[in-house]
Amino acid sequence: MSRVVSRPRLLAAAAAVVALCAGLTACTSATASGQACDQSAKRNLGVVAGSTANAPAVALPASASATLEAAGKTNGSVTVVVPSGTPQVMGTTALGSSAQDAIVCQNDQRTKLTQITSYIDGLKATAPEVDFLGAIDQAARDLGSKPMGVVVIGSGLQTTDPLNFAGTGLLYADPAQVVSDLSSRNLLPKDLKGVTVYWSGMGDTAGAQQPLTVPARSNLEAIWSAVVTAAGGTLSLLPEPASGSAPAGLPAVTPVAVEAVATKTDWSRPVVIRNSELLFTKDTADFTDPAAAQKVLAQLVPTIEQNGKVVTVTGTASKDQATDNSADTALSLRRADAVKAALVSLGVPSALLQTAGVGFEWCGFRPETDASGRYSDALAEQNRSVILTSAGVGLCG
Repeated sequence: MSRVVSRPRLLAAAAAVVALCAGLTACTSATASGQACDQSAKRNLGVVAGSTANAPAVALPASASATLEAAGKTNGSVTVVVPSGTPQVMGTTALGSSAQDAIVCQNDQRTKLTQITSYIDGLKATAPEVDFLGAIDQAARDLGSKPMGVVVIGSGLQTTDPLNFAGTGLLYADPAQVVSDLSSRNLLPKDLKGVTVYWSGMGDTAGAQQPLTVPARSNLEAIWSAVVTAAGGTLSLLPEPASGSAPAGLPAVTPVAVEAVATKTDWSRPVVIRNSELLFTKDTADFTDPAAAQKVLAQLVPTIEQNGKVVTVTGTASKDQATDNSADTALSLRRADAVKAALVSLGVPSALLQTAGVGFEWCGFRPETDASGRYSDALAEQNRSVILTSAGVGLCG
């Protein structure tokens, strides 16, 4: 996959930067007497976003906005890329301020955040298909020695080579094999070492794209996690689901085939169900919406029965700045028990299910601090899950 940006595209990107700066009042900030905005620790951010066909319209969620805000407070910059089939580099602009007064500086930063958020929410693809891998590669360039990270908004269902999920069966491929193929062709992103990729809306679909099953979503997340990790980065899944209709009139995106759970569940790997799908009430083992949780779990009934082996239902929990894992282990076990009870009520023989709870001490635990080093409940949410594994399969595969 080529990473060369033609001169016409560079000119278009430059024009976009000019237009963006024209709308951001603090590109050249007003100054006043007093303490200047600190320019000594700038941290830059990449953003991959833009509405595409077969996915909900882009709306920057609160957790992603918080990352933009953190970059702005360091007076860093943002590079914006739309993940069209040919990624559109919209350019780079400063997020912060150069004001000589602390109050003016903070006002500038707030204004910039509002305006860049509106700008991102209004972006749309102009070319057919979707290329998240190429867009991430472009967004991660020139982030500097202490990057804030890369924010990605979108389904993750890329439809261009070399990671084409449409019509290839790639959605069900072994993540390690996917990484091996990309690595052998030198197609992993080049500038993700030490970079956190904050991804919102992975697996969320609209329009002509069939919704993903639980195993399909789980494997999609595993593939992207493996790709980002192999490139030297860390994947953090943001909790807010993308919803709503797909925008009309956008360039075509090929739908990705989604097979029935009963025929396409690979029990040689773990099946992860995120809390955003089960919706446990905070700090309890009660489903906020029992009917919705049962609808999610009902997908798994045929494949658990066809597997014919005991499946372990394991609860995991967020750390939430705790110093001891005992309470979280107990909570995660109660949640696993609640999932087992729901599956049994749906017809799975109790003898095919056993439960466990590990709290926050397990192989897949992800950091719960944001790019500025502060605890983030949005990032902690990714550690709240229930994982189904067949005999002999570990929680991390």
